[in-house]
Amino acid sequence: MTEAPPPWQRRAVIAGSLLAVVGWVIGAPRLAILWTARLTYRDLPGLSPFRELETAGALSTGAGLLVGLDGAAPADAAEDARIAAARADPCAALFGRQTDQRLPIAFFSDFNCPNCRVLDAILLDYDASHSGTIRIIRHELPLLGSASTIASQAVLAADRQGGYAAMQARLMRTRMVTDLNLVNKMAEQLGLDGPRLVADMQSAEITAALNTSKAIAAVFGLYGTPSTVIGRTVFLGAIPAADVAQIIQTELAAFPMACNKV
Repeated sequence: MTEAPPPWQRRAVIAGSLLAVVGWVIGAPRLAILWTARLTYRDLPGLSPFRELETAGALSTGAGLLVGLDGAAPADAAEDARIAAARADPCAALFGRQTDQRLPIAFFSDFNCPNCRVLDAILLDYDASHSGTIRIIRHELPLLGSASTIASQAVLAADRQGGYAAMQARLMRTRMVTDLNLVNKMAEQLGLDGPRLVADMQSAEITAALNTSKAIAAVFGLYGTPSTVIGRTVFLGAIPAADVAQIIQTELAAFPMACNKV
């Protein structure tokens, strides 16, 4: 079963919130300079070569890692098996198969998490300005209630019809979707098969995909969104674009990782 976040992780979230207040007092530009210069990391025991940024950014949390997708406690054996599989090969769990020289970035997000939108935009801007440098792998981690779960199911179902990007963009404009009739209508507007998409949302395969992302998050202690793994570096919350760029440059110098060579 997933344990509650350890004290140092809770302190990291508090520290991230305090930084936001400090930034308001002394000014964002000066804070960015101070923060970028002091990025520090800690090793993640049992997950070599991964390490974690010691201070978290702005984070949204929920009870999603503590209960099953349907609100009931998951079977211990099934959950334990998923966690064991992720721990046995964390690179494959996070990034899938590495097929090129781009730096892999695993991004765990919730459609109703405002901080996820901030970090998503930072990653997309970096990708646009550094073409061919990074590869973003998205993990749906719905922690903020039933609307988050429905949105995650919808985008994964759309992916089966080649419509992941279109559905993601549509859902980003419409928060708190709980009506499957609305999901069906949105799918049809995007040129997808609406009834098929709604049916696929309830499929065992999509439930398994969401449960697998939860298991990976449990292994790495990702108890909120956004959570990100850039190469071997793990961090919680939305951090400044300058810090993201610094981490990417550091990880590019160390790539390919020992556990995930091309």
